[in-house]
Amino acid sequence: MFDILIEGWMNQTTLRLVGGLVLASLILYLLVVAVAYTFQREMVFPRRFVNALPFAAMVGPDFERVTLETADGERLKAYFKPPLEGAPMIVAFHGNGSVPEPQAVRFGSAPWAGAGFGVLSFAYRGYPGSTGTPSEEGLLLDAEAAIDYARTHAPGSRLVFIGHSLGTGVAVAMSERYPSQALVLEAPFSSLPDVVAATMPFLPGQLVRDTFFSARRIAGSQADTIVIVHGERDTVVPAFLGRRLFAVAPHGVFMSVEDADHLNLRGMRDTEILDLVINGYPPEPTPQSEPAGSPDPLETGAV
Repeated sequence: MFDILIEGWMNQTTLRLVGGLVLASLILYLLVVAVAYTFQREMVFPRRFVNALPFAAMVGPDFERVTLETADGERLKAYFKPPLEGAPMIVAFHGNGSVPEPQAVRFGSAPWAGAGFGVLSFAYRGYPGSTGTPSEEGLLLDAEAAIDYARTHAPGSRLVFIGHSLGTGVAVAMSERYPSQALVLEAPFSSLPDVVAATMPFLPGQLVRDTFFSARRIAGSQADTIVIVHGERDTVVPAFLGRRLFAVAPHGVFMSVEDADHLNLRGMRDTEILDLVINGYPPEPTPQSEPAGSPDPLETGAV
């Protein structure tokens, strides 16, 4: 009888302990979700941790620092280099942890400079040198202001939209609204909720406010040529998300860069990209197939 009482007491104690641990875990999880939801824009747009000063001196003298004015009254820092007569005009969209200076340097140098390309690289609202607070809606207004400036100051040039990471979401949205000679996307994604599902599966992607749903928008792209470039070692935006976007694009070329990650991808294929931007697709383009053994984990349930 005594043994039965002891066993019953131990079972109740164990159940209380397990229940307490489950409740504590649930409370901790809800706290993490609440913090992530509250501060999500600080994670999506970490502009407070971005420093443009180390890059400012790298921008060449052929660039003019200008100010763009948005429809809702924000003022954006930008760098403008006019194209040679008849050459295209690049509008560059930087990533969420970057600034416009590196893109100005890159597209103001070989091989782009040799082809006479103009460049407009600007800082999103809230980033160093620009006023305002970033959001998806706000960044699209910023991009509208940049395109208006490019069209006004390079009226004879066709536009080329080039974006990296978060900037691809902005570039795709502009490609849906404006005709362009080319749309170049480096380390793109199908949507930000998909990025969350792939890299932070413990967080509910449905709570993401700024979705940048490129997979829906790219179907309406007005670009003559679409080029998607992705590094196979990218852990920030996994390459399968770039392939997912490519799968729903109306046309295009997918470049897989085996040794590239999220950051060093930039510039690695510029010669090939430039050729596609200038000359368009080969007579019979053969898009790269997905490497064997690299299925989409979001579709297979692996994530």
